[in-house]
Amino acid sequence: MATANVRQFLGVPYASAGRWEAPTLPLNRTTIFKATKFSDACVQNLAPSNLEFLKLSGGQGIGIPESEDCLTANIWVPSLNRKQKTAVLIWIHGGGFQWGTSNLAIYNGQNFVRDNDDIAIVTFNYRLNVFGQPNAPQLLSKTKSQNFGLLDIDAAIQWVHTNIAAFGGDPERISLFGQSAGSMAVDAYSFMHPNDTIVKGTIQMSGTLIQGDSPGGLANATYEGDIWNSLAESLNCGNGKSKFNTQTFTKLLPILDPDDAQLACMKAVPFRTLEDAVMKFGAIVFKAFIDDITLFTDLPQRIASGKFLKVPLLSGSVLNENDIFVVAAELTTPPSIVFPLLTEVAADLQTQVRGFLFPDVWVQLICLGRLLSLVQLEPMPKIGSTSIYLSGDINIKAEVPIVFGTYDTAISAVKSTTTEVNLSKYMQKAWVAFARDPANGLTNYGWPTYNATSDSLVQLGGPANPSGLSLGQGSLLDHTCNHSDELLTFAIQLSSNFA
Repeated sequence: MATANVRQFLGVPYASAGRWEAPTLPLNRTTIFKATKFSDACVQNLAPSNLEFLKLSGGQGIGIPESEDCLTANIWVPSLNRKQKTAVLIWIHGGGFQWGTSNLAIYNGQNFVRDNDDIAIVTFNYRLNVFGQPNAPQLLSKTKSQNFGLLDIDAAIQWVHTNIAAFGGDPERISLFGQSAGSMAVDAYSFMHPNDTIVKGTIQMSGTLIQGDSPGGLANATYEGDIWNSLAESLNCGNGKSKFNTQTFTKLLPILDPDDAQLACMKAVPFRTLEDAVMKFGAIVFKAFIDDITLFTDLPQRIASGKFLKVPLLSGSVLNENDIFVVAAELTTPPSIVFPLLTEVAADLQTQVRGFLFPDVWVQLICLGRLLSLVQLEPMPKIGSTSIYLSGDINIKAEVPIVFGTYDTAISAVKSTTTEVNLSKYMQKAWVAFARDPANGLTNYGWPTYNATSDSLVQLGGPANPSGLSLGQGSLLDHTCNHSDELLTFAIQLSSNFA
C-alpha cells in the first residue's frame, strides 16, 4: 500500500522473453508474488549525450539497476472500495527507444490517483536500443517483427486489459498516454491495431510517427544491418561477411552457417558487455525500423483511408521542445566548450524555426493532430474527436511531472511555485476527464474540439493563463503545417552549422 487512499503494486511481470525473442505470457506462479518494489530497468544506452540529457533533466535514471529481466508493470489504484471500477491510463515512457524506465519517481502514479477520483495509473518497462530493436539480418521476416520494444508495449496493453479488473480497474475504459518516444509508441499502436477494441482513447505528448523517419528521427525506413555487423565484429562475433571468428562457439560451426553462428554468439554476450559496446556507437542507434508489421511505409495513405484506430485523440507539445536535446548533444562536443553561447542560440533557433508562427509547437505532432481533425470533417468521420494543446514555457520532459503531480521529485532542489502546482492540478483533471470519457470528457471540462476556423487551439500554462487554459485560433497552424518540411530541413541545417 502506498498511502491510506492509494494501493500500489510494483514490479508485476506482464511478459517474459529471451534476448531477441517476442514476448510471451509470464510463467505461472505457485507462490504469492510480492509486488512491493520496482523491478530492474531494461538495459539502457547512456551514451554521453543521453547521459547529459538525463543530468539536465534532473538526474533521474542514472545508476539505476538494470537487467534483461525487466518486463514488468506498476499499478496504482484507489484504496477505497468502489461500486464502479476505475478508468485506466496506461503510461508509455519516453527516451528515444534508447533509455528510460517506468521506475522513475517522476512517473510514480501515487499522487495522480490520490488527487483524482475514478482513475488508475499503469506504467511499465519495455526493451530498448539493441535489446529492443537489434536490426539483425538473421531476424528479418515478412511475418515476424524484430521491433521487440514495440511488441513488448503491445503485450503490456494486452496484459492490462486481461488483468486490470482484479486490481479495481475497468477493462472497458482504457486509454493510452505517452511522451516523446512513448507518444510515438501510442501512435504506432493506433496503426498496428486499426480495429482494436481495447483502447478507447489516446493522449500523445511531444511525439508522433511523422517525425520517426526524418533526419535524427527515432525509426529507420529499412533495417541497418551494417550497424549490427559492426557491433558483432567489435564483440568478436563476426561481421557477417567473413568466417565466424570467436572460440566460444567453435563446436557449433559444423551445424551453423556463419550468420546463425553470429547470432548465437551475440545472444551469449553478457548484457553489460553488450551495453558498453552499444554506447560506443552513439546516442540514437539501433532504432526501430519500418517493417510493415509494427511500423508502416504508407502512413499518409493509411491516414487518408482511415486505416488507424478511430478513437478520440488528445495531442500536443511544449514550448522550447528541442532545446534540451540540442544542449545535451552540444555539451558532449568540443565546440560547446569553446562557444557555449552558440549552443543555446542553436537550440533556441531550432525551436523557433520549428514553430515559425508558434515557437512552442513541435511541428510534426501538431500537424498530425490537425491532419486527423481535417479527416474527421468528411461526411463519414474516420476518427473520434480531436483536441490539440500547447504547454507553456517548458522543455520536453518538464511536462511529465506536471501531469503526474511529481514536480517536487523531478528536481528536488527546485521547489514548485503555486502557479505550477495549480497548473498540475488543472492538467491532471483534464487528463482524467479524457480517460473517464474520451468522447465527451474534455468537452464537459470546457475544452473545444479542434477546428481550424475557431478558437480551439488550447494553450496550457501560457501567458494569458499561467495556471490553466487559454484558447487560440486553429487556422494559425495552417501556414506552419503547409510548410513544415521546408522549416524542419532548415532547422536541422541551422543546428548542424553550430555543431
